Amino acid sequence: MAKLAIIVEYDVPVENRAEFDIQLQKNVNETLQDEGCLRMEILRHENDPEHVVLNELWEDDSFIEKHRQRPGHDESHEAVDRLLRGKRVNRYFL
Repeated sequence: MAKLAIIVEYDVPVENRAEFDIQLQKNVNETLQDEGCLRMEILRHENDPEHVVLNELWEDDSFIEKHRQRPGHDESHEAVDRLLRGKRVNRYFL
């Protein structure tokens, strides 16, 4: 199977940015422990503090499905999403 890259673009109001950074880093640290997760990088825009990108690389799509079944997955994503103005998720195969 092909490797899967997921690029998530977050629109974070400045007033939520500190809590967002904490929650997202917590999610990244937990996800890096998941089997099949090859990379998780948080990218901060040079000039726009409200724009953050998460760059993920997975061995294949089956590992994403396992990741989604992890206890607490939905709650950890909700903790991030409630701080956002918007979010865009892009999936690419390598």
